[in-house]
Formats: sequence, structure tokens, C-alpha cells
Amino acid sequence: MNKEEHLRIDSWNNSIQAFGKSYIFSKRAQFYSNWNKFLTIMGIAVPLTIGATASGYGFDSEILKNTIAISIPLSIIQLIISAFALVNNWNDNLSYSLEAVNDYNSLSDGFKKLGKNPPENYNEFLRSFEILETKMASRSENDAKYNIKERELRKGMRYALREFQRKCIGCDKIPISIAPTDCEVCGNFKRSLIHKILFHG
Repeated sequence: MNKEEHLRIDSWNNSIQAFGKSYIFSKRAQFYSNWNKFLTIMGIAVPLTIGATASGYGFDSEILKNTIAISIPLSIIQLIISAFALVNNWNDNLSYSLEAVNDYNSLSDGFKKLGKNPPENYNEFLRSFEILETKMASRSENDAKYNIKERELRKGMRYALREFQRKCIGCDKIPISIAPTDCEVCGNFKRSLIHKILFHG
């Protein structure tokens, strides 16, 4: 294998890795976005419901008392989740995740183009590859602050292998779905429903 072919293989491998990382952060962005929407809706819906009930049925109505009784535990839940979101910097995580999705998609496309149609001049090919690789290394260093779990990496790898129709080096299969398996490279990321609701990834 000559050096050009070796560089093409590395380009494809980096494209697959970047695509997997993009998927990881897209799922994180979806998680934080859904919770932010929930908190926003709760913050608006609860007081509006109480106000509308009071306006429609009067301040001394039994319906208003029942509405307030129901809204109290909902408000407590909202406050707990809001405090949890604040302590864990959910807004910051959402912003970073959206930024990472864009960067990794761009990196994946860039490496894919090099893998498909590399420059005829090897030095130009190498220079383009190193520029993308430096950007990817920088992004990966920033990712370290956001604690990507092994489970997320396996899920991202499975998604990328399915997209690129490549065999997994662990199970030697091309994934046909995103469903979890026992493979320690592209599987083993199954979670309970409660865990999916409360934690990203």
C-alpha cells in the first residue's frame, strides 16, 4: 500500500469518527432542547391555567382550589428540574452540542471529500489532511470537558458504520439498524426508559 492510499484510508476513518461524534452531540442537543421546552411550557402553562380558572370560575370556586392543588406539585417538580439544569449547565451543554454537531459534520464532509477525490499532488493531499486533523484534534480536546461516555461512543460508532456501510472491527458486521447489540465496539449501549428520560446519551 502506497502512502497516498494509506492517507485515503485515514481520511475515511476520520470521516466515520467525525460523523459518529456529530450523532452523539445531536442526541445531546435533542435531550437538552426537549427539557428546555418542557420547563418553558411548564413555566407558562401552570400560572396561565390558574389565572384562567380564577377568571372563569371565581376566586372562591372549588375548581380553582383543585387547580391550585394540582399545580403545586407540578411547580415543585419544575423548580427541582430547573435547579438541576442550572447546576449542571444545561444551557451551556446545549450550546456546545449544537456547535459540535456543525463542526463534526463539516469535518466528516471534509475528510470524505479527501477520501473520495484526493488531490493528485501528495503534498497538497497531506496538507489538506493535516489541516482537518488539527481541527478535529482541537474539537476533541474541547469534548473532554463534556465527558463523553463509552456508551455514547459505541452508539455513535454504530450509527456511523451504518451510514458508511462499513464493517465493525468488533463483531465484523455492517450494522443494519441502530438497535443495541452485545458488541463492545458498536453495541452495548442499551438503557432503561428512566435513564433515557433523565440523562443524555
